[in-house]
Amino acid sequence: MVIHFSYDQNKREVFYKIQSFLDKENFKLLEIAPEDNFLFTDFKEYNWGTGRRFISLSIHVTDKITVTGMGKMDVPVSDLGPKEDLLKIKNFDKLPYSVQKKVFLPLIEEFEKLGFKKLNHWP
Repeated sequence: MVIHFSYDQNKREVFYKIQSFLDKENFKLLEIAPEDNFLFTDFKEYNWGTGRRFISLSIHVTDKITVTGMGKMDVPVSDLGPKEDLLKIKNFDKLPYSVQKKVFLPLIEEFEKLGFKKLNHWP
């Protein structure tokens, strides 16, 4: 899951705006490299009533802003046995589109409020 944004501000200011936004949204920042304008977060839990989803973000500010999302989610592995054995956390390279929409659409809206413009990849 990757999204790109353009910006017309100072690169360092953009980086600190994003860092402040992630703090406000309760993302735990694991690594912050202001000299490279790069940061990544720990997994944040989203629970929409159909199982847990964990999303982590990696953000790099260069000539554009690149937001990469990584995810884990509960997956049913059995229908018999104790409740804690029914769902297991699995890593995914690509989360279902419904999960991506719930995480990334609000993120896009918030980044646009900060003055960034989403770049479309399709002609």
